[in-house]
Amino acid sequence: MSDIDSIINKYVKGTTTEAENNILAEWLHESPENKNRLFSEKDIWDTYAYQFDRKRYNIDSELQVLRSKLTVKNTSKDTVLNQIIRVAAVILITFGLGWSTRYIDFNRSSTVQEATIQEIVVPKGQVSQLFLADGTRVWINSESKLKVLSVFASNERNVQLSGEAFFEVAKDPKRPFRVEVNGQKIEVLGTSFNVRAYPNHNEIQTTLTAGKIQLFTGDQRSILNPGEQSIFNLETKQLSINQVDPANYTSWKEGRFEFQNENLVDVFKVIERWYDVEIQYKESDFKGMRFSGVIKRNKDINHFLNLLNHSVPVTYSIDLDKITIAPK
Repeated sequence: MSDIDSIINKYVKGTTTEAENNILAEWLHESPENKNRLFSEKDIWDTYAYQFDRKRYNIDSELQVLRSKLTVKNTSKDTVLNQIIRVAAVILITFGLGWSTRYIDFNRSSTVQEATIQEIVVPKGQVSQLFLADGTRVWINSESKLKVLSVFASNERNVQLSGEAFFEVAKDPKRPFRVEVNGQKIEVLGTSFNVRAYPNHNEIQTTLTAGKIQLFTGDQRSILNPGEQSIFNLETKQLSINQVDPANYTSWKEGRFEFQNENLVDVFKVIERWYDVEIQYKESDFKGMRFSGVIKRNKDINHFLNLLNHSVPVTYSIDLDKITIAPK
């Protein structure tokens, strides 16, 4: 193992010395490939720590740790490292069939600051995690899209969502964070909430876990408190707010879905995205039926089908990625 390999191994575990950090900074400056290698290995290590040691893993301080470790006294090196940190500031980690890491380049000229739109697309069967440059953490669910500017404005932070995502927004009183989704705007300063707004659904569902958010729907303004969920019907333009258990609507980012008396047709749509399959059924056969249960991501599709069969007797057949379901 080379010296740099040893230093990388120590860095991802947080055990490097100041001298080793300086060596690492020099090595990062040599090529973009070196940057990609370091941050890729660190992402894998951090995600492993998060998945298997949730109680001790402190993700909120991650960007600060990254900045504090890669510091040198030379001014020119500081500039280089600031650019490196911008490159690493947005990290996309894809869970599912395997590890993959993608970087959104926040590096920009010191004289020209041009914001470009970055679109993150998460296909069926995958769940992704994203860190924005301001420290905001975003989980993006299957078959979802998130658009974000490479450089936030000085007075606001705006993103656009299609699909489902959970936001853990970094506090910044001077720059409100706004999520635009199908004509509705959600504005916060620092809080945690889930938004579900898939194109094939006729409603926008917003669930607040902590803090407070404002909803802007046309001329209507509403406030959500922790434990409340708003449902905006896109057809009737009606907004309702109810008390819920947020865990039932955010558990997907932990690798499971918790359904509590859900419309079975809506559950089918979730399962299609979750397992990247096509479920063929007659909607009239299942209209009005409800389903409760916990579906774990590390279980295959048969786990759901067996669970479904206990509450709603069905017959089904599987042909590759197509599943045909009918009532018994």
